[in-house]
Amino acid sequence: MNKWKVSFFVILALFTATNIFWAYNTIDAGITYTYQQVTLDEKSRAVQMLGALVVKGGQQYSKKDILHILRQLNKNAFIVEEENLVDAEGVKFIFVNGKLSEVKG
Repeated sequence: MNKWKVSFFVILALFTATNIFWAYNTIDAGITYTYQQVTLDEKSRAVQMLGALVVKGGQQYSKKDILHILRQLNKNAFIVEEENLVDAEGVKFIFVNGKLSEVKG
């Protein structure tokens, strides 16, 4: 057999193997992204549901009460306090007239 024929088939095998490798990686990344998006959507719905539950059960609490509870739950939490808002590590507690009205995740 000629050297060029051997070289051709070796390169053809390498080319096929790399294409199969990249196709597998692309499909795997797509599937992983889909599962991550579904999980994120489920977590977002859970946070919204829990936020509504907290608002219903915590309407009698003032901003000061919520801050006290948050600081007791996690002493090292990053809590930002504004006029009508308390942001505890990305969870926003919104107050209207000094009472809890909404929780956003």
